[in-house]
Amino acid sequence: MNSRARIACWAGDVAHWGLVNVLRRNGGNIPGALALRVDPALIGSLAAGLDRSVMITGTNGKTTTTGLIADAIAAGGERVVCNRAGNNMESGIAAALLQGRRESPQVGCLECDELYTVRVLPRVRPRALVLLNLFRDQLDRYGEIDHTQDVIAQALATSPETLLVYNADDPLCAAIADRVPNRGVPLGVDEPTGLEADRVSDSRFCARCNAPLDYAYVHYGQLGSYRCPSCGWGRPQLAFAVRNVELGRDGYSFDVEDRRADALVTHHLSCRYNGLYMVYNIAAAFAAALVMGTDAQRFQGVLDAYRPASGRGRTFSVGGRDVMSNLAKNPTGFDRMLQEIKTENGQLMAFFLNDKDADGHDVSWIWDVDFERLGDLPDLERIFVGGTRAHDLAVRLKYADLPAQPVVIQNLGDALRQCADQPLERTLHVVANYTAFPPVVAELGRLEKNFAPATSGAQASVQASAGTRSDAAPLPAPLALDHPLRIVHLYPDALNLYGDGGNIASLQKRCAWRDIPVDVDQVLMGQELDLFDADVVLLGGGSDRDQLAVAHELRGQREKLASYVADGGALLAICGGYQLLGTSYQMGDENIEGLGILDLVTTAASTRLIGNMAVNSSLCAEPIVGFENHAGRTVLGASETPLGVSLVPGTGNNGEDGGEGILHKGVVGTYLHGPILPKNPGVTDWLIAHALRRRGLAVELAPLDDTAEKAAHNVALKIARRK
Repeated sequence: MNSRARIACWAGDVAHWGLVNVLRRNGGNIPGALALRVDPALIGSLAAGLDRSVMITGTNGKTTTTGLIADAIAAGGERVVCNRAGNNMESGIAAALLQGRRESPQVGCLECDELYTVRVLPRVRPRALVLLNLFRDQLDRYGEIDHTQDVIAQALATSPETLLVYNADDPLCAAIADRVPNRGVPLGVDEPTGLEADRVSDSRFCARCNAPLDYAYVHYGQLGSYRCPSCGWGRPQLAFAVRNVELGRDGYSFDVEDRRADALVTHHLSCRYNGLYMVYNIAAAFAAALVMGTDAQRFQGVLDAYRPASGRGRTFSVGGRDVMSNLAKNPTGFDRMLQEIKTENGQLMAFFLNDKDADGHDVSWIWDVDFERLGDLPDLERIFVGGTRAHDLAVRLKYADLPAQPVVIQNLGDALRQCADQPLERTLHVVANYTAFPPVVAELGRLEKNFAPATSGAQASVQASAGTRSDAAPLPAPLALDHPLRIVHLYPDALNLYGDGGNIASLQKRCAWRDIPVDVDQVLMGQELDLFDADVVLLGGGSDRDQLAVAHELRGQREKLASYVADGGALLAICGGYQLLGTSYQMGDENIEGLGILDLVTTAASTRLIGNMAVNSSLCAEPIVGFENHAGRTVLGASETPLGVSLVPGTGNNGEDGGEGILHKGVVGTYLHGPILPKNPGVTDWLIAHALRRRGLAVELAPLDDTAEKAAHNVALKIARRK
């Protein structure tokens, strides 16, 4: 270690001592950040002193898998340095190596944020990189998944000797393995499990030719057994295969077949945790432990002794009631938690949603969480929502049409007191996202020691209405429609990046609550486009790869959509769908031909326009609120009219002319997601009224009780105006 590295270590040690002994705080990332300012190459210097190392990355499950691998290696008597607390950026890894060096560690077991692999992996040069999965997560920070894939592939290319242990059931992970020189160790679940698949997938397109993948079975998200019918690319042969998965009262049991050698070796494992995601985490940890040279016979003992970090999956006892805490920070993770609640026939639950920097400020992803599956629970009693975006959760759950309406709370003490009339044997299931989770765990720790079931004064809670008409509004006569309003959702299997299902739910529910008959049809990739009797069409947003696939799909059926628009049909086009309606848009350096239905052109910029925004529009009295996240710069032709004027400078179509979106006959094109309609009921009602006028019915829509929607709208408007 050179003199600069030694000075960096000294600076990090001093910072750690001061934090712990003077400020009485956990060391955290600060010692590592300070040391890296002294010596940016410090991670490489410290890693060079290890015998070997393993790095773990991916969207979900990093902390659990890292802890299991570290425990498995340590069970063999070796000293391990590990960032167990989940501080997985460059400074957190440096801090862990700094503190761990005093015990002369032999093995490094390091969790790494996906975007930091390109900075850390070339310096550590680990024996193996474990790639768990890739799901959309914090799109305003990570960007599209294509970008995350590129970063991980670039990192691996700098260390070609590193083994890639990866989840081959995920085509997004398999696509990385397909393009890097590193030797791969694929793992997966090699049989259908019969579990409930997720409603939304992050990508089911071929990594080589972009054709839709065929699946023999899907476990959840895009995970499963897949093959491209066009070019033949598919899930690789598994080196580690999970089979015979069984869910019992006390968790999962399953076999892991080690197929690396000519002679098959089968290992039986069991865990007390529910959720197929834990099976994947455990299988990945087991495969990595073997790659790192550990004894397979010790792994079951490690699994029996393991306790999740930071309160994840922990059960607290508060006033005689069990409260189970779990973390979920993206649609797939949240869906796994809901499936676990369903498995346990949950009756009481609380969800917390924050939008701080570490969470991502875009909360549109909650509309891709399949809360509707909770409607199957026979005894669902109470749902509480909290956090900085509690009102967004309240709206989401209102439109899920569950038997229990959500109640906004300030803290878990409120929820527990409002459950006082419920039998104590009923568990309260709590799920919180990233920054909401530590306060939830801390509060539960306090409540476990001191909980007062009675409360004085008014409850600080608001219950979301179930979509009833305004009390002051007279009941309208049923509309005389010869057939229901037909809403057509174009390609939700491809363009589903920003919670566009929430726009469909808003249209559908606001019609149903007014006794307006409505049908919703989906047009999937490869299906014929039929807009003959369509009344409202939705064209959503997607990643570059998925948007390109839809562009090819629609080009051959352009005239159908163009005729619908020319005839005044109502159409809501979001982000990528909005760009696609123009004459051209850019994907990287490539200019892509658009449909040419609207007079607009989109070019690419080196920076993205990201953040909450608000727009004054003629469509409705209140400003339209939403979240933008786009690199495209859209310019309207002279004959086109913007949807409105951005209230936040530097936002909108191009950040320069002040316009946002487009309003063309019945077309509303916009970069706003969030999604746009649930928080802006005026826009939803404009589309419904326009569709009815096109049918020859110039009726005034009955007002609805929009208390929940207005609360979520006002939170978003306040955030936008702070910019």
